[in-house]
Amino acid sequence: MRKKLQDRIAAFKDATAIKERGLYPYFRAIESGQDTEVVIDGKKVLMFGSNSYLGLTNHPKIKEAS
Repeated sequence: MRKKLQDRIAAFKDATAIKERGLYPYFRAIESGQDTEVVIDGKKVLMFGSNSYLGLTNHPKIKEAS
């Protein structure tokens, strides 16, 4: 019989094991403001993984319009 989705989610431990080994590439803390470049782990990197990858989050006309 198929497991219920909740049971399958509760049993999923792969992400935790991968994070404990330092190999999980997601959810790294951003140490600067959201922009086309951000600081992660003290290094400046290009931001392609957010809604601000074009830098519009900090654009003056966008802020004014909101």
